[in-house]
Amino acid sequence: MREPSVRRYSGRSVEEWKAARRERLLAAALELFGTEGYPATSVERLCTQAKVSTRHFYHEFQNKEAVLLAVHAQVIELAVRRTGDALRRTGGRPVRERIEAAVDSYLRTIMADLRLARISFVEVVGTSPAVEEQRIAFRELLIQSVQDLGDTAVGRGEIKNKDFRFLGLCFFGAVNTVVYDWMLADPQPPEQTVQSALRELAVQLMTS
Repeated sequence: MREPSVRRYSGRSVEEWKAARRERLLAAALELFGTEGYPATSVERLCTQAKVSTRHFYHEFQNKEAVLLAVHAQVIELAVRRTGDALRRTGGRPVRERIEAAVDSYLRTIMADLRLARISFVEVVGTSPAVEEQRIAFRELLIQSVQDLGDTAVGRGEIKNKDFRFLGLCFFGAVNTVVYDWMLADPQPPEQTVQSALRELAVQLMTS
């Protein structure tokens, strides 16, 4: 039997049009939430930025909160993937090198684009129960990486056993505060300076 034909519009299938529309909305959300802020951005403003009708917006997302969740999920996926890649690349290296590589990968991902930093450290904090749940779940993924790294180093005899969950909470609490302050500073310190200080903090917390 022949496969049913796929209706195409201007060379694209309906699914391709839908995917492109969703990507435009996510790009608009990254820009507007990351510059003007989530509370200040209306659905209508998102639609204008993305060149999408409000009717089509609600085909893709239930509400504005759903867009924030989707954009934040993209940030999470990128940060977790790059941090995990750094840990895998340095699997056989000394613990200090592994910590530095993981912290660098995470911070460079978050700080390379001020819009990502603002969404991660400002716009998602306390916005709603659903957004807060996703934010905490992301934090737990990062803390699990700290625990795994620490347990591996203990097993190799590189460091003493510690409460690595507590240390992870301390470190990411510091990251939140320091990066938030860095975003607001005028003039803004070089991001490499901030990253270096946080990298050394992580090493000291884990190895001292």
